[in-house]
Amino acid sequence: MSSHVITSQREFEELCQRIREAGLVAFDTEFVSESTYRPRLSLLQFAVQGEAVAVDPLVVRDLSPWWEIMGDDTTTVIAHGSREEIKFCVSLGGLTPRKLIDVQIAEGLLTRGYPVGHSQLVLRVLGLRTTGKQTRTDWERRPLREDQLQYALEDVEHLEQVWITQAKALEELGRLDWAFAEFDRYTRLISSEPLRGDWRRLPGANRLARREMGVLQELQAWRENVAERSDKPARWILRDDILVELAKLHPKSSNDLMQMRAMQQRGSQRFQDEILHAVRKGMEIPDANLPEKPVVRRGLPDFQPLTRLLAMALANRCADLSISMSLVGTTSDLEALIRWHSFDNRKGETPSLMVGWREE
Repeated sequence: MSSHVITSQREFEELCQRIREAGLVAFDTEFVSESTYRPRLSLLQFAVQGEAVAVDPLVVRDLSPWWEIMGDDTTTVIAHGSREEIKFCVSLGGLTPRKLIDVQIAEGLLTRGYPVGHSQLVLRVLGLRTTGKQTRTDWERRPLREDQLQYALEDVEHLEQVWITQAKALEELGRLDWAFAEFDRYTRLISSEPLRGDWRRLPGANRLARREMGVLQELQAWRENVAERSDKPARWILRDDILVELAKLHPKSSNDLMQMRAMQQRGSQRFQDEILHAVRKGMEIPDANLPEKPVVRRGLPDFQPLTRLLAMALANRCADLSISMSLVGTTSDLEALIRWHSFDNRKGETPSLMVGWREE
């Protein structure tokens, strides 16, 4: 398979036109995320009609022709472990992928190995060995070496053939519809994730009083704004546990702040005024507008014994069908099923295990 790097807008738009005409393309990305607010796109890789092509987004600035293809109803996009590719389409293109195939998910409907890495998947499905990823590569550093480009392009070179092989096996087992349903569900799930951090996901947030939750909500919003403005990970601005502790203590002055050992660390002190302002905003939220506490169900029995029993039954069923249990459901999914079936009289939102191919 031939390969080259596109560094001009004209060439990129010609590639997008070829992809539209082909109606099928393999896609992957390289990015850096360790020291940035959001993952920063550093390379796009495509395989279309026997050609592997890399696109340099540090030079080709207008990527909208590609995001429009990814979000249309006519072009099938094949990817592996597509979480970040979906999120790039949403955050950079403002679109949700419409015809995305994830070969990692497909493999989970055929074997018990989910999730599976790219090299292992290609070996398992096609019997081909690849050189694997350069996990320590700084993908923003230019120029990229030839061996780095080859590593990156390997991620797309075999995806079409992998999917062709998988699709045949899925069809023989009557699971091809399952796969397409799961691709759609996964795409919607990832696309709906908030682009900014959710304060309710912070450790211990749901155990706070409503007023403390209001303060934490304002502190989280402040931290996200600072992180986005400085393009740094939110945890670099202030750790999660410190944010929750501030919500509990709701300090009123710099002296109160400095009583906290964590706030005496170098770098934290420069945010004193902003932190106190966020705390005041949280304390001034009217009672009626404070976040609601999550509903705690009293008097329900311990689910653990039944959950363990159902987990064993599910594991046996998945083994019989050669399907990855981790793709089918988690412990929390089993607990939701028990609660819905035995205590909610099958009312309310239907558990995921009772929907679509999982129910089947």
